[in-house]
Amino acid sequence: MIISCKCGKYEFEINKNDIPKEGRNVQCGVCNETWFQTMFEKKPFQKSNTNHYFANLFLLCIIVISLIGVMETFKNDLLIYYPQLAKYYQLVEVLFDKGLNNIKILFSTFSIRY
Repeated sequence: MIISCKCGKYEFEINKNDIPKEGRNVQCGVCNETWFQTMFEKKPFQKSNTNHYFANLFLLCIIVISLIGVMETFKNDLLIYYPQLAKYYQLVEVLFDKGLNNIKILFSTFSIRY
């Protein structure tokens, strides 16, 4: 068990059996500070109330991009075994064209040459 001096500068490793459940006075061997040391109780794990929206969104984007990459890489093979995916590829193509067109409009609005 590691205990810290009251001054906060020094730490000591001691046998956990040297500190009874009710605690005891201890003294730092370096700065001679004394304090009452109790046994450390294990605290139950408390779930953080923090929500990691950005991390979750980033992970979702990575998964979607990876899935699209795999489907584009194996497009011909997938279409042979799953012809119903042709609708998916048509939708992706239309969305890509619309997105590219919107980016061109945005660039022309701000007079950015591409």
